[in-house]
Amino acid sequence: MSRDWLDKDFYATLGVSKDASTEEIKKAYKKLARENHPDLNPGDTEAEKKFKEISEASSVLGDERKRQEYDQVRAMGASGFGGFGGQGFNVDDFGDLFGNLGDIFGFGGSGGRRKGQTYQTNINISFDEAAKGVETVIPLRKEVSCSACRGTGADKGEAFHRCNICNGSGQTASNQGFFSFAQTCSACKGQGNVIDKACKTCRSSGSAIENESIKVKVPAGVDNGTVIRLRGRGGPGDAGAPDGDLLVQVAVESHKFFKRSNSDLILEVPLLFTEAALGSSIKIPTLEKSVTLKIPAGTPSGKTFKIKGEGIAPQGRRPGDLYVKVFISPPTNLSRSAKKHLENYRDQFESGDSPRNYLYE
Repeated sequence: MSRDWLDKDFYATLGVSKDASTEEIKKAYKKLARENHPDLNPGDTEAEKKFKEISEASSVLGDERKRQEYDQVRAMGASGFGGFGGQGFNVDDFGDLFGNLGDIFGFGGSGGRRKGQTYQTNINISFDEAAKGVETVIPLRKEVSCSACRGTGADKGEAFHRCNICNGSGQTASNQGFFSFAQTCSACKGQGNVIDKACKTCRSSGSAIENESIKVKVPAGVDNGTVIRLRGRGGPGDAGAPDGDLLVQVAVESHKFFKRSNSDLILEVPLLFTEAALGSSIKIPTLEKSVTLKIPAGTPSGKTFKIKGEGIAPQGRRPGDLYVKVFISPPTNLSRSAKKHLENYRDQFESGDSPRNYLYE
């Protein structure tokens, strides 16, 4: 049984009612699992997080025994847990104590040992690097285990003894009527050991601050604001607890020509009047190469052409498309002769044939 069941609504996670049948739960899980599976959403941390949440919800609600226990715990938490041992507990209080419930639910706590701190940092990459993927190195000033005491906080990593009060478990039991609670040992503060002589280097903290260079592999297709989680690259955990994570938020620089919409690219291209009127074939740049785009005769300004597969190709997924929007760029420095030819064309072929005539019909 998980200690954080009280804070999680597994029914809402799967989008089913509390009276849903086992078949309905399985069906909801399969649908959400397909949509958020990491193999289908590489580099998408939100999809990965969602997949873990729905997997956890399915493992509980799909098991009759676990579902019954979950419903009982949620019901007791919502009622405030009043009446036991003359005490009443609100939901927040119960959430704090839930991790220490032992005898009644049959799970142990972490002995007060905390996971390391989660760090956050930012990196800036170019538009092309975001499209193709890149491996970069970021400098980080972080907390690490003290090498002098090997993270124990004791002189030379040896000047400590097992706590006699909790026998090294980091917890002591406290009976509260029907329930037996485990609480952090006050003698060793949940560490399980008592320091006899403090480490001079870290002053018994067990940690030090160092500069570190960390490699970050940015997958192809990341977008602005994407967060990459590097597990175990954050702050050090207490003895026996895992290190924290490092969250790297990616900022993508804008491109000189291309704009982005998910995996698709948008490019605006000017056309000469003659190219639009008579038709032509023009060279169009993509992220990797140049392609030829055929412009039909009579192409209006603002028309958009689609070049399939020439957008961004996210890692493990099909590439997007390139959308080319054309606009007519009129000449600005006409010679006297050119101007005269255009006036003759206007007088001969455009007299009374304005494209705005429909506005007055």
